[in-house]
Amino acid sequence: MTIKPLSFSKLKTVPLAQRQVDTDSKDFGAPYQPGSGFDNFLCSLPNLGCAGDLFRLRDAITQAYRNKHAIILACGSHVLDSGLGPLICRLIEQKIVSGLALTGAALEQDVEIAISGRTVTARERELNDGNYFMTEETGCFINDAINFGTLEHWGIGKSIGKHLQESELEHLDHSVVATASRYGIPVSVHPAIGADAFCFHPASHGEAIGASGIIDFRLLAGMMAASSHGVVINIASSVVMPRVLLQAVDAARNVGKTIESVTTAVIDPAASTSAITDVVTRLSLPNGAGFWLSGPDEILVPLLFASVLEALGEDIT
Repeated sequence: MTIKPLSFSKLKTVPLAQRQVDTDSKDFGAPYQPGSGFDNFLCSLPNLGCAGDLFRLRDAITQAYRNKHAIILACGSHVLDSGLGPLICRLIEQKIVSGLALTGAALEQDVEIAISGRTVTARERELNDGNYFMTEETGCFINDAINFGTLEHWGIGKSIGKHLQESELEHLDHSVVATASRYGIPVSVHPAIGADAFCFHPASHGEAIGASGIIDFRLLAGMMAASSHGVVINIASSVVMPRVLLQAVDAARNVGKTIESVTTAVIDPAASTSAITDVVTRLSLPNGAGFWLSGPDEILVPLLFASVLEALGEDIT
């Protein structure tokens, strides 16, 4: 069979005036004028793409704050590894953030920062001698807190928070768990057995981790039950937190809670398809809105909340 090039001489065209308008020139970016201030920098950004979604998410956060609705951050370990802990601590102090959910890896990073004041990365060569995951002080601190807290029927977040507050560690001002505990902000921690090193540290007890972990899942379900008209932001967790958030919402609805009109967002340059589907699409149903800010969290999170603080101005209590 011979294939001939297709002739386009009778191709139909559409007048530009009949095309749907996506954007107007007012949405375009403009050059920033040096020295004109942060507000003018924001105005210089285009109201399109990721920047446009950032503005819409900013507006949802400011509205939720003014109306006293929930603003919940769900964080993977990269949030703390990239140095955003002090920023989140400040947002807790300013009562912008009303709830935190952390992966087990994020908890490990937070405790290590509280202990040492810096982040720690394992070296590849340590994998050869079985020391890639194991950090003595971190595992002891976390498991001692969990083992005691289980006796009091506390979740992991509450156990670690109280243990941090009672400690004499030098860098508690950089710990989001310690700060949340000090200000009475709920923190749920969601360990992945076998993936989080503290779960197989010699000081760990599976019964304690399991018992306190289920308490924290129930706590997260309670947070999500109160999230209507609020904002839930999943930052740098493509596997654990998206699924846990969705399951917590499902569990809350299953026992009769009504959850609607939630604004959701994923901030992650490498978010998985399932994370985007679970958080951006499913979690925002019904009547909510979802956004994916596909850039580095160490840039977008400070930019987002700086714009929130700029918008709130003197409304911050």
